[in-house]
Amino acid sequence: MKDLWFFLKLFKPHSAWLMGGILLSLLTAFAAIALLTLSGWFISASAIAGLIAVDGNTAAFNFMLPAAQIRALAIARTLGRYGERVVTHEATFRVLARIRSWFFGQLIPLVPGRLSAMRSGDLLSRMTADIDALDALYLRLLAPAVVAAIGVTAVTVFLACYAPVISLTTGFMLMIASIWAPWIFNRLGRAGAEEIVVLAANFRIRQLDMMQGLADLIVNRAYGRFSDKLGQFSDLMINTQRQNNRLSAISSAFTLLLSQLTLLMALVLTAIAFKDGLLSGADSALVVFCVIAAFELVTPLPQAMQMLAKTQKAARRIRQVTEMSPTIRPSNQPLALPGNYDLQLNDVSFRYFEQQDWVLKNISLTILQGGKVGIVGASGSGKTTLLQLIMRCYDPEQGSVLLAGQNIRQLDADELMTCFGVLSQRSQLFAATIKENLLLAKPDATATELNAAVKAAGLEGFIGHLPEGLETWVGESGVKVSGGEARRIALARLYLKNAPVLILDEPTEGLDSDTERDVFKALADFSRDKTVIMVTHRKAGLGLVDVVYGMEQGVLRTL
Repeated sequence: MKDLWFFLKLFKPHSAWLMGGILLSLLTAFAAIALLTLSGWFISASAIAGLIAVDGNTAAFNFMLPAAQIRALAIARTLGRYGERVVTHEATFRVLARIRSWFFGQLIPLVPGRLSAMRSGDLLSRMTADIDALDALYLRLLAPAVVAAIGVTAVTVFLACYAPVISLTTGFMLMIASIWAPWIFNRLGRAGAEEIVVLAANFRIRQLDMMQGLADLIVNRAYGRFSDKLGQFSDLMINTQRQNNRLSAISSAFTLLLSQLTLLMALVLTAIAFKDGLLSGADSALVVFCVIAAFELVTPLPQAMQMLAKTQKAARRIRQVTEMSPTIRPSNQPLALPGNYDLQLNDVSFRYFEQQDWVLKNISLTILQGGKVGIVGASGSGKTTLLQLIMRCYDPEQGSVLLAGQNIRQLDADELMTCFGVLSQRSQLFAATIKENLLLAKPDATATELNAAVKAAGLEGFIGHLPEGLETWVGESGVKVSGGEARRIALARLYLKNAPVLILDEPTEGLDSDTERDVFKALADFSRDKTVIMVTHRKAGLGLVDVVYGMEQGVLRTL
């Protein structure tokens, strides 16, 4: 339960909405119970009043007051039900929005170190399906449980005013239906509920992998095999869900059985009380109808408790990600950024995990402000890892990285990132317009600055032929633009940020020779007064740098 309690604490800012939803749920429940109870009494009392007494006189009866009360209760129930739906769902949406915001905030320190070890489909499932599953925590667990607890107590006390024996019997059966039955069905359904969370997450992972690799699957004639495996996984999910649904049906049937048994006992006890003169005819109907209505309070609980395991599992999966330790630790008293950008690596060694070999081995390198350095090496030699250490995506296990003589561990990580402009073969374009993708680098950029960046990146001709210009939608991951155009947009974003240190990680990989030449020409003009660190496994573009180093198996050598 500690996982659920952790998320309940996140509900606190929206406690007014949550309490409002519970109060409206109580109002609706009490109105429904009172409506059925009063209606039963009113019909019976009216029938009795209509009978002619033995002496020929009719009994006096006020029809107007109970009729008005019934109409008021019917209106209250209708309005209460509507208000309950509005308020409880608004509260749920607000809470889920807060959890999503909190979750994304927890992910930021894990980028890229910890998250790079996770599959994108699994992370997506935790961000969407698992957080969505937490809506049951309030809607189907907390609110119904509070309403049932207060409602059962109120009904028991109310019945005690008329027939204590019936009150105790009804209260006992309601306790069974609200505590014992939910506990039993929670135990029976826990394994299936937890399993469906895991199965659904794995299904989404496989589905996403299949969609992302669809072209390769078709080319290699492997689509059928992958599709069959996905179908088998889907069948397993459906069978598990079918078992869970069967258990839900049994829980509903069991609660209905309890309600009918309670009604039968109430009828017998009411008949005895009427015979002994302890209850009048109208009051007997009132008691019986109150017992019937009371079970509306506990009907949702067994099925809700069956979902408890699913909610707990989803909460645990979310916390597993957020409780991962970040690859870097923020400084308690970060220093201000220095006035210059001299970079120095002193005997830096690094490995991702203790059980693995060293990725970088005793790297020492000095790059003065305005210096231009190229690092050449085969894929997997440690070039990109070196760049990530310079930008403090990771901290070296041995040695230190200095900026103007200050260890970057002592600097604020967010402020440190303002020093670097990055252009790589994987520069991300988001599903937005060209302008919105550019503004990521500088949200307050003016039209003049945008136009200057576009011109410097060689995008003027391309954008000039687009009907919507900078407002053109680039699609998911830039699918609506070519690879060269996407790289130029990333280059324009680099211009717009105008950082003093440029990090170039295979910046022209995958481009044709003409586009590659244009990109390097634009970079040469832009980087004249900036520090440049470029890594590549090719010789193209090395004219941009002054010094070239070679990287092989984590060891840096001057070429």
